[in-house]
Amino acid sequence: MSGFRWTLAALLSHWRRRPVQFAALFAGLALATALWTGVQGLNAQARESYDRAAAMLGGGRFVTLARPEGGMVDEAVWARLRRLGWPVSPMVEGRTAVEGRGVTIVGVEPVSLAALDGGLPAAAGAAALIGAQARTLIAADTLADLGLAEGDAPRARGGSLPPLAVADGVAAGTLLLDIGPAQTALGAAGRISRLLAPEGFAVDAAALAASSDGRLAVVQDDAAGDLERLTASFHMNLTAFGLLAFAVGLFIAHAAAGLAFEQRLPTIRTLRACGVSRGTLAAALLAELAGLALLAGAVGVALGYLIAAALLPDVAATLRGLYGAPVSGSFAVAPAWWLSGLAMALAGALAAAGAGLWRAARMAPL
Repeated sequence: MSGFRWTLAALLSHWRRRPVQFAALFAGLALATALWTGVQGLNAQARESYDRAAAMLGGGRFVTLARPEGGMVDEAVWARLRRLGWPVSPMVEGRTAVEGRGVTIVGVEPVSLAALDGGLPAAAGAAALIGAQARTLIAADTLADLGLAEGDAPRARGGSLPPLAVADGVAAGTLLLDIGPAQTALGAAGRISRLLAPEGFAVDAAALAASSDGRLAVVQDDAAGDLERLTASFHMNLTAFGLLAFAVGLFIAHAAAGLAFEQRLPTIRTLRACGVSRGTLAAALLAELAGLALLAGAVGVALGYLIAAALLPDVAATLRGLYGAPVSGSFAVAPAWWLSGLAMALAGALAAAGAGLWRAARMAPL
């Protein structure tokens, strides 16, 4: 063990004599990690928002009845199906402007929707959406983006909405409210976007066609998948940018590591001549590399967090504007994200210094 410590100390002494070289190696690894983890954080946050939007009203746990070609139908279809005993609930959905910002309005019929398992977000009971105390439910970050406060009654295209109330489970950029004021806000009085039935409900195709004049059919509701496919090129470009930045950082680190190896060849030969075994030398080099990678990786992940947090509002605005994707403007850190950043730093350090490490481990004493 003492041999390992002295070997490691001899190797580390190089960096005290070459601080600029150490700074180049450290900066290359840290910047590579920062840009990669920042981009991955942006992509992960966007996909999490897609999943949250899809799960807001049960996700894929419903049978969805809608026009295959898109568009709305008369809400009288709902009444006819209810008279037939069908456990369906109507929904209207569309984009409009509130306080000059584009938002998605989702209107539901709370009583019938609450009867469906997983029909409403946990914090949004039917009483929150109807009656004298009816509210428009909104996510906290969306409320902040609009510059509003709880209790405000913002105006939309068709008039004022019920007062705002923050609720968990509401997707970013989305307002959830009773179907009546939602139809008014969207200029869609008497029309609905789709009907929801409980999972496993056996749809009578003939009765559905007769009640809707052949306009409604069972459609696959894969909102999260649709958004991911729609935004795939955007996220692929972000990932490509992250990989390019990671590669550029590794080139800097590789150049610094290669120069350090060449300059330390006399030291390595001396250590081997003094009886340091290949295994001890390799272990010391690996320990040095791992310590440097973890330190640079920690700094890089912290920088990546700052980059992602700074860019996320603009990325979210771009995704909302181009694709109508409900992306949160606040960045939440997951432990897996930190661990993946450190793993990338270790992998990058090994790629940058691996060749020199291999040569040193195979070097003869003389």
